[in-house]
Amino acid sequence: MLGWLGLGAVALALLGAAPASAGTPLFGDDAPISIALTAPFPELVRTDRTPKPFPATLTLTQGVGALQTYQVQVQARGYSRRVLGYCRFPPLFLVFDKAEVKKTLFAHQKKLKLVTYCNPESGYDQHIVLEYLAYRLYNLVTPMSLRVRAAEVTYKSGADDPGLTRFGYLIETVNAAADRNDRDELAAVSRQVSKSQLDPKATAMATLFEYMIGNLDWEYLAGPPGSCCHNAKLIAARDANAATATDVVPIPYDYDSSGFVDPPYATPPEGFPIEKVTERYYHGYCVSTPAMSAAIDEFRARRQAMTALIEAEPHLNAAFRAKAERYLDGFFAVLDDPRRVQREIIDRCR
Repeated sequence: MLGWLGLGAVALALLGAAPASAGTPLFGDDAPISIALTAPFPELVRTDRTPKPFPATLTLTQGVGALQTYQVQVQARGYSRRVLGYCRFPPLFLVFDKAEVKKTLFAHQKKLKLVTYCNPESGYDQHIVLEYLAYRLYNLVTPMSLRVRAAEVTYKSGADDPGLTRFGYLIETVNAAADRNDRDELAAVSRQVSKSQLDPKATAMATLFEYMIGNLDWEYLAGPPGSCCHNAKLIAARDANAATATDVVPIPYDYDSSGFVDPPYATPPEGFPIEKVTERYYHGYCVSTPAMSAAIDEFRARRQAMTALIEAEPHLNAAFRAKAERYLDGFFAVLDDPRRVQREIIDRCR
């Protein structure tokens, strides 16, 4: 079929052969929660390229019984959405005192990403819901993916502020995902890890997923100077090092520029022969025939579950639900046709 990427009996083993642990309480359940965040948001939104943390109060108002309040810090994050003006409200980091949240829903959490509403206009939240669903779709095909927890978030600038309530979600840390799978995050700099060190099936799964959601805003082996990678992290066996690690697994994240999410600001990266992000273009690495075939089988086996997930999402309106299902159908139309698999995936691999 194509070139080789470190094929071996261990590498071809099913990723689910060693079951993932339950993980932390926050991400061990899919039920939505409701929280209120009180912080000096007008000042936070005006922060410059180097955002600073602000003291805040997080109140868990629904989802685990009695009301609970925590003293946290909030910090703006997300360069494009924050600095380039894509969003009127930035995504956030929530920083917890681990001692304070011990034996609570937020136990074992230190610094969490919160995906916020971005823009308050009616209907914009649909794009946030779709990015949340992208994470959950990938959860269906592999435990080596980041879990998310939906949240109705009320943002308040003070005690007398009635606040603005919007859909959001929290993202599991890469370290937690690695630990769930009895692995560690791999410390590596740009281009320190080679393609031959990647687990073939895991890599095929990740790149097929990126293709499924129409995402080209990623790179698993290269990134900014001193770091690896772009919108992905690598995990490997416990105590592995970047020079010798094998069966390295990429953990992708950040899907806001994908065709599946399709926000107003998303445009294709330079260098690709497409005009809009909703056009799919395979950007994956070349792997062995068995690895790619196994990955394709995993996705096809979960098509019904993926459709059911989209249909059951209560925050999606009918128009966006139908659009999401059509977009997913386009992906499976490729996988169901061996000639299109060869032409649109295999022949385009790197």
